[in-house]
Amino acid sequence: MEKVSKKGKGKTMYIQLSVFPCGKADPTKILTISCPDEETRFKTTLSDNGLRKFREYVLRFYKRLVLDKIKG
Repeated sequence: MEKVSKKGKGKTMYIQLSVFPCGKADPTKILTISCPDEETRFKTTLSDNGLRKFREYVLRFYKRLVLDKIKG
């Protein structure tokens, strides 16, 4: 579920995150993070590359769900 504060007019975005083991990898070293919501769906790992992707996803969602609505 994605939600923006103040009934969609605020600046805080809330998205649901799931964290779980990454296949058969050691869960003390790497995990999978995902968001199952249709509007903000993604799945990546906590590797360096996965965290870069996570950052890109969050920035994209924030732009679409918050910044674009502030502008127009």
